[in-house]
Amino acid sequence: MRVLFTGIPVYGHLLPMLPLAVAARAAGDEVAVTTADSMAGAVGDLDFFAAGATSAELRAEHERRSGEPSRSSLSDVAWLVGLLGGTRVDLSYDAVLAVAKEFRPDLVVADFVDVVAPLVAAAVGVPWARHNVTTSMPPEFTRAWLDELAARAEAMGLTLAPRVACLEPLPPVLRTGDEVAAEDEIAVRPQPYRPPGAEPRAPLGDGRTRVLLTLGTEADPAVHLRRLLTGLSEVDAEILVTTDAVPAAAHVRFVGFTPLADLLEDVDAVITAGGAGTVAGTLSRGLPMVIVPMVYDQSLVADRTAVTGAALVVPPEDAERVLGKALTTVLDDPGYRAAARAVAARIGELPSPGAAWTELRRRVAD
Repeated sequence: MRVLFTGIPVYGHLLPMLPLAVAARAAGDEVAVTTADSMAGAVGDLDFFAAGATSAELRAEHERRSGEPSRSSLSDVAWLVGLLGGTRVDLSYDAVLAVAKEFRPDLVVADFVDVVAPLVAAAVGVPWARHNVTTSMPPEFTRAWLDELAARAEAMGLTLAPRVACLEPLPPVLRTGDEVAAEDEIAVRPQPYRPPGAEPRAPLGDGRTRVLLTLGTEADPAVHLRRLLTGLSEVDAEILVTTDAVPAAAHVRFVGFTPLADLLEDVDAVITAGGAGTVAGTLSRGLPMVIVPMVYDQSLVADRTAVTGAALVVPPEDAERVLGKALTTVLDDPGYRAAARAVAARIGELPSPGAAWTELRRRVAD
């Protein structure tokens, strides 16, 4: 089988899909990934086809079209759906379609907000599967996204191909309690990011207390980092920070962009902005967190994680004052680690990417 993975050009949407792509390749299927060239370095040794506009290009063009500044809140439904279903389709559909015509996939796997992929699947006459990457989205966003997809398909004269599955990498405990699982859901165990084909790094193993501070790729370090580091100035632990270096206290070490899977081997807790992939990967290792939500779905992810007892949530505006205290609490109170390990056990019960791929492949064959 030939399978094409694609999605919007954002790390938090692409990286969670890569374990399934690796599993498909390991099963002997032919796999390729396509999105903007800005994502090429993330896919490791998977075959990659650059296609479409980058995230920065999409935002700049959508700002020009809408006459409004860039938005980063899920409450701005019309702006975000216009970006995904209007501007991105206009700037990327033709390029992704050209890749699909060249690669000739039997299946397209797309991140959950990508409008381009279902349209391309319809154009080349193959089924598609959705790959979720985050917690339950507000129903008004989902409705608007579906309406936009239907409108674009009609305008382009396309009949949408059948969706064969919804890959779900989050356990129910990280989704809203009233969410009903999709009838075509296939659960898949989330994996902390490591580039496909890369070898794991040996853990430090020196027994020192360490904490990872990661803002992900959507929160702006220039806006938030100084405040967070000030809040951690008195913490008795080494702080590993995944940004470029800035002046900081002696116990802060800057490691740049490093695969999450490697960093989690060395730390006792994680401070994160609340990207779903980072949170799921951290919980899969049974590590407690302090979450400082900043943009998009991060507040939703933070709230669901806090309910499990594995994390404390600190508003960004309070970080300078209370972040250090919150971190000390999750390090010293064994209840947070116990709760994180309980979630890790739930995650461990989910099917592996290999098992999920086997089930998805069976559905396509049927």
